[in-house]
Amino acid sequence: MNKLNVILMHGKNTNPTKKWYPWLKSEMQKNNIEFHAPFLPKAEDPEINEWLAELDKIKPNENSILIGHSRGGVAILRWLEIQPEDFRVKKVVLVGTNSGYSEKMNKTENNKGFYSKEGFDFSKIKSHCDNFVVLHSEDDEWVPFSAGEENAKGLDAKFLKFKDRGHFGSKLTKQEIPELLDEILSTK
Repeated sequence: MNKLNVILMHGKNTNPTKKWYPWLKSEMQKNNIEFHAPFLPKAEDPEINEWLAELDKIKPNENSILIGHSRGGVAILRWLEIQPEDFRVKKVVLVGTNSGYSEKMNKTENNKGFYSKEGFDFSKIKSHCDNFVVLHSEDDEWVPFSAGEENAKGLDAKFLKFKDRGHFGSKLTKQEIPELLDEILSTK
């Protein structure tokens, strides 16, 4: 049997060496879980196809837990929309992830394929995984709480709601998300 592996897709304007990402990497090493966190290209002005190509290189499989923060979560959902019918992953965890609708997006930001007028195709996405978890904070300064609600409902996800975590970045005093670790370890 293949070993559990975790793949983190970071958000816009950051990289795997920032925020809570190094903590997650360290926790995965402590628990002997294979961990991938690619440096996604052009993080300041990303293009969806370039981010999807990075996920393709890692080759997620039925033992993969995909974790997406912010725009990285959008990339994971877009990637799942285009996978072959028989493709499966073990779990998907979205942290402060945007809605898929272009009209709900901040108009000052680029789109470059991340958002569409139709939003996410939740039925296609759910055909590739049975275990979705959404973490979102009511005080998220970048992604409205309604985006977390929308994603949780569309994915029939377990919804972990917070009041004081912001966008799971600067407001985290210890740069840790223990609930995320619990979700990973409970999947073993």
